[in-house]
Amino acid sequence: MMEGSGSPRFRKLHFPVGLWINSPRKHFAKLGRRWPSAISVKSTTSSDAASLHEAPSAPSSSLSNSTPSLASPSPSPSPSPAFLRPRPAGPQSRTKRISQLFLRGRSNSDRDRAVGERERELWASSVAPSAHHYLPVASSSAPGLIKIYGDAFASGANYRSLLANIHSTSRQLIAQVITRYTEREREETEDAVIQKHSPEDFLLCDVIGKPVQQPDGAIKWETECRRGVAPWECPLMLVDMWRPKDGFERRFEIYRKEDYEREEREREKDREREGESHQGVRWRRSRMSSGGGLEEAERGHRGRNTELRRSISDMNLSLRRRQGNHVSNESRGTGNRPNNGGGAQDRKNIVSMINPQPGEVRASRAEAKVGWTNQPAEEEKHYSNCDLEVMSQSLILPPTDRPYFLLLQGYDQSKDFVLYIMAGFTHVFGRKPTVKEREKDRERERKGKRPLKVDTFLSAPDILVRHLLVRRDAAVPETPKGHALMRPFRGGAVTHNGVTVYRETVLKPGDVVGLGDHFLFLYRDPRVTPAPPLALTLPWQADTSTPCCPSGLVDRQEALRQYLGSTEALLKFHSRHADVLLQEIISKNSSPDSGGGPLAPAFLLSIMIDHASKHLDPALTPQILLKSANLIKEIVWDNIKEFGDKHPTQNSPDQEGEINTPNVQQLSSDLRPLMFWMSNATELLNFFQVKVETMEKEWEFEAPGDPVLTADMDTCSEALAQLDDVIMHTFQQCVYHLTKTLYSLLPALLDTNPFSSDEKEKEKDGAEGDENKGEEGAVDDVSVLPPRVAGLVEVYRCSLMLSREACLSPPLTSQTFGYLFFFTNTSLLNTLLERDGLFSWSRAVQIRTNLDLVLDWLQGAGLGDIASEFMKKLSVTVNFLCIPKTRLIQSSWTSLKEEHELLSHAQLHHLLTHYKLGPTRAPPASWAPPPGTDLNGDIFESFLDHPPLILPNETPRLDLSQPIPSTELQKEVTRLRTFLWGLDQDELPANQRTRL
Repeated sequence: MMEGSGSPRFRKLHFPVGLWINSPRKHFAKLGRRWPSAISVKSTTSSDAASLHEAPSAPSSSLSNSTPSLASPSPSPSPSPAFLRPRPAGPQSRTKRISQLFLRGRSNSDRDRAVGERERELWASSVAPSAHHYLPVASSSAPGLIKIYGDAFASGANYRSLLANIHSTSRQLIAQVITRYTEREREETEDAVIQKHSPEDFLLCDVIGKPVQQPDGAIKWETECRRGVAPWECPLMLVDMWRPKDGFERRFEIYRKEDYEREEREREKDREREGESHQGVRWRRSRMSSGGGLEEAERGHRGRNTELRRSISDMNLSLRRRQGNHVSNESRGTGNRPNNGGGAQDRKNIVSMINPQPGEVRASRAEAKVGWTNQPAEEEKHYSNCDLEVMSQSLILPPTDRPYFLLLQGYDQSKDFVLYIMAGFTHVFGRKPTVKEREKDRERERKGKRPLKVDTFLSAPDILVRHLLVRRDAAVPETPKGHALMRPFRGGAVTHNGVTVYRETVLKPGDVVGLGDHFLFLYRDPRVTPAPPLALTLPWQADTSTPCCPSGLVDRQEALRQYLGSTEALLKFHSRHADVLLQEIISKNSSPDSGGGPLAPAFLLSIMIDHASKHLDPALTPQILLKSANLIKEIVWDNIKEFGDKHPTQNSPDQEGEINTPNVQQLSSDLRPLMFWMSNATELLNFFQVKVETMEKEWEFEAPGDPVLTADMDTCSEALAQLDDVIMHTFQQCVYHLTKTLYSLLPALLDTNPFSSDEKEKEKDGAEGDENKGEEGAVDDVSVLPPRVAGLVEVYRCSLMLSREACLSPPLTSQTFGYLFFFTNTSLLNTLLERDGLFSWSRAVQIRTNLDLVLDWLQGAGLGDIASEFMKKLSVTVNFLCIPKTRLIQSSWTSLKEEHELLSHAQLHHLLTHYKLGPTRAPPASWAPPPGTDLNGDIFESFLDHPPLILPNETPRLDLSQPIPSTELQKEVTRLRTFLWGLDQDELPANQRTRL
């Protein structure tokens, strides 16, 4: 079995031009006149049969680049002259001889068969056929062996050997392959599952290549070029008529037609992007379509339609021929009359393109060169070497139905074009990728991340592979008519009307776009009428009537004053000042008493990052995010350490039970910095998340998997993680020390008798002293409560004041109090279940009263819903103990469990068995749980079941589209603007500085 075909990469097959022409006889007739030296196409008909095996000698220059001769696959000696038929003496037309090459339906003469047999004998004796060669047929009727390669039918298949003669068509061979595979499949599988194939779904390809030995010793076929064989073409006839060039071999491969067409479309797109041989292709097309000199009837339908398909080059050449004939006639008529004016001189300076008439002998190159009339010899020599194709390309008109970019300044005149037309709704400027970059793109495509294709390749060294993306019309339906959106790719230097841009910008007709240090384009959209003026003022259009120096200085001073006092949430700075500005913001606003307000750090950092994300290099924004998060984390860590020194985690034995109201207020004061940074970190986290999402959207058109973008995303993720740590640690510290204070105050709720005479007297005195206090004062004041209950409520009040002063976000405020209420519920319930002496109606009523006092105060403070949710089980337990004794005795286990579902079986059983009915009274039998009830559960609540901290993910409360919200922030923003202006002034010479 031979080696597999592999998956080589193909290039365009340079067969003789006639193989791609539908009417070969007529077009070869035209080529026969235009290209008499084209020896790449040889005839094997009765008039020139032996010339097939001639070694090509010095092909003409007209075809040396585009149609290389196809020689035998391996070097072979030239056949003996005895086998070469001499050229006929008669004036037989070469056009006719070449056209007979395609007369497939006619039989050859006996003499042709004899010549063919001698040629095959010579070929067989001089060439060692390789495993990839076909077996030549001995005659037109005897069958020969041909191998069809490919795995279009079965995966992993190598080739099929078929018998064919010289008249077997491609369609017939495909049908044979289908039959062979169908028979084999029928032998291996059931008839019901055999897949039916049609010859129309497959294509036979003529492939030129060579076997290459791999390092491991295996032989791999390497394809050089290929072409699809038409259904009516005869493969063995092609084998006889054309041989590959030295070092190459031929074989036939079968493909599914849809796969072949898809691959060809992709290769065509690659060739268009890379601009392969664009000029040469168009020049050959113009030669084929413009010349011939044959009669209309002989040229046929394709010849008559040539005028409809002429390129710009053809029309320019036709125009020049007419102008040249006119000038030549005028010169003959006027003789040597003197020149009477510039107009006559201009009319004479026209390129002469006189086409020789049929029968004329073409002059030598020196005699027939293109000349300019009445010019010196040196200029005549210069203009005679002018490339007419380049001249025809210079005569261009801009499109009228789509936008275009007019080149104002380029880099390489030999590679730059004047107009770059925006043919589609998206247009990408870039450069040709290197081998490594192209391999990266292929790797991304294999992963399903297809990068944008480049439409215009520029040659400057500072142009990126993908430099600028322009979108219009259907690609950006939200933009006004005639406007487009342009956005540079990451790292691409782009200017818009002289201003450097880093992000998506509106592009209007008349705008000037700069790419790198060399290219300047003028954007025009002919659909917008009248054409708008240029966006940039040209030097000669500047208004020089007003003296610039004094007025310019006054204008700058006035603009500076307006900016410094503006209430707009804006802070302009240069990239080089980012670190200094960041340090200034953090150092001057690191505590609640800095004077800028509770959210000063978050607001100032937000307007700084907002300016950087919109107007500065995109690489700067992730760095600012990370640096600001690190600075905040360092400050918070210092605050936590300082707080820990004042409030150690473990209390000494002397401090146990000494916590009172003054200590609670001291704790509240020490917690202010932590609550301050928890609030600011929360706002910054929300703002950072919005900015990161915006950056991800901006990276939508970037190359997927770009290491630079990946590094930026990692930097942003690290910044968000740092802020997460700040929020969690400050939350943990605040909640821990507040619950630590609550732990020593909570037992008072169970032990205080609100109905005692001392408590009533104190409550009465407090009510008389606070008659005139409003509702808000009543909420803030806890003096109306029993003293020991008031100490507990004071902790809630201080926590509420802390959150309000720090402007803590509502979700985080709810979670903070949710944790405090969870701790209150768990601690009180466990203490109640542990002290069974409280299981009586009289003590339960006191506890219920104290609990109602606390819940009423929390309801007035706006925390009633959260408290009710987290303290529900404690309320249910106290309500159970408040049931009158007579009713409780009459209740059964089932009814009590239904009324108190939150209590577990073990907790309910514990309450019933330890309930104080009397010294000698036993629990009633109805309290006994049903058989099989699980009573082994723990009766105590776990502190590990606390609600998790959910970091907020909401819209930032700091709306930067609104004016600065407070006078304190306004003063701080003005100070920072002045500080930045001072940095700019220090970098300028003394005579260029602006004074306020």
